[in-house]
Amino acid sequence: MQHVNFENSGLIFEALAKVIRTKRESLGKSQRVLADEFAFQRSLLSRLENGVNEPKLVSIWTVSEALGLKPHELIKLVEDELPDTFSLIDK
Repeated sequence: MQHVNFENSGLIFEALAKVIRTKRESLGKSQRVLADEFAFQRSLLSRLENGVNEPKLVSIWTVSEALGLKPHELIKLVEDELPDTFSLIDK
């Protein structure tokens, strides 16, 4: 029987946080400036960059667009940060 390894989900949140922070900083924008430009709360960006909660799809979509990425591009960058053997399902 296969089981979902929820402990590994933390690795996804850490990778997402790193990718978002790195991309935002490469744009030369603070959290406040980016959030204000695209009319979403800075606290959303802060929570994502700190990996403190599981983001909703709409949040990922919004932030990816604000960073000039398509959602699948953001997810690919996150995937690239994870170990090659990463899986949420224990086999």
